[in-house]
Amino acid sequence: MELRVAHLMYGLDLGGLEQLVVQLSVRGRKRGIEPTLIALGPDGPMRDLARSQDVPLEHITSDGLSLKAILGVRGALQRSGATVLHAHDLGPFLNAAAVRATSPSTKVLATFHEQRTPQGRKRQAANLAARFSEALVACGEQVRDDIRAWAPSSSRVPVIANGVPLDAPASGARGQARKELQIPEGTLAIGYLGGLREIKGPDRLIDAFLDRFRDRANVHLYLIGNGSMEAELRAKAHGQVNVHFAGVVINGSRLLPAFDIYAQTSLSEGRSLSMLEAMAAGLPTVAHRLSAIEEIHADGESALLVTLGDRDALGRALDRLVRDADLRSRLGLAAQQRAQKHSIEPMVDAYAALYRDLS
Repeated sequence: MELRVAHLMYGLDLGGLEQLVVQLSVRGRKRGIEPTLIALGPDGPMRDLARSQDVPLEHITSDGLSLKAILGVRGALQRSGATVLHAHDLGPFLNAAAVRATSPSTKVLATFHEQRTPQGRKRQAANLAARFSEALVACGEQVRDDIRAWAPSSSRVPVIANGVPLDAPASGARGQARKELQIPEGTLAIGYLGGLREIKGPDRLIDAFLDRFRDRANVHLYLIGNGSMEAELRAKAHGQVNVHFAGVVINGSRLLPAFDIYAQTSLSEGRSLSMLEAMAAGLPTVAHRLSAIEEIHADGESALLVTLGDRDALGRALDRLVRDADLRSRLGLAAQQRAQKHSIEPMVDAYAALYRDLS
């Protein structure tokens, strides 16, 4: 029997969360779940991605928790025929709970993709919203612990770990990706895929890179993505011919085979999709030692993990991988093997089972 589910998210930017929702929609459809995407706030390139995958999209320009947003979401639900409203992260979750108060037959669940504990009035609102929700889903163990801290009365907090496609790369993928990024012959490429936002720490990555490789013409850094820090980051790298900004790339993971090292210096994480994609591509990783990252990586086995805030250690870890091809190969192979535990298919199966249970 066909089940209709609406995914509620903030904005139409093209980050890991948004691409995960599209993947969940497309693959859920194969399991008899008809999706609709509802986005609150700013427009963005995800509109084109949803259209290319034939996923219906409703865009509500209202930002934040407001009557206009609540009525807009309720109208979109009615038009789609969805009986389950799946919110992604805190802002959409608060709006979804408010919609539930006006439409009691709607089943509400929310997935939290980051370690981010609501504070002040938002914490009170989130705790109340949890009482109007059937389930609060965590993308990893640390995130579940965080949810338990602010929603102790919620009895249903399952972990459905993020997953990524594990399809083997096409023949020639590395050469094609390096050509698209215009990586010079003989260059060792360090790559980053994600938002250029403070929480992701791209400034820390650029600082550590320039400390070690400012004058190294054969080592280049490539950042794929955009965000509020882009102008600041470009200023840091001004005049550096070995630092490149690729901008937003739809299905940016296809460019990961171009790199020799993956670096992601997030200040907080839930279950990073781009990091899982880099693992699946067989890349050795440099990252901060965060509990959520240690859920998927082992220091010295599949990645080099350094203490958050230790700029020198971050630079040393990058330099160590640049200088040691055998270490890159060993960590990359172990990362690829670990990625097999994080396939997207069990994730979609788990959500499909949860939707059907709620309906």
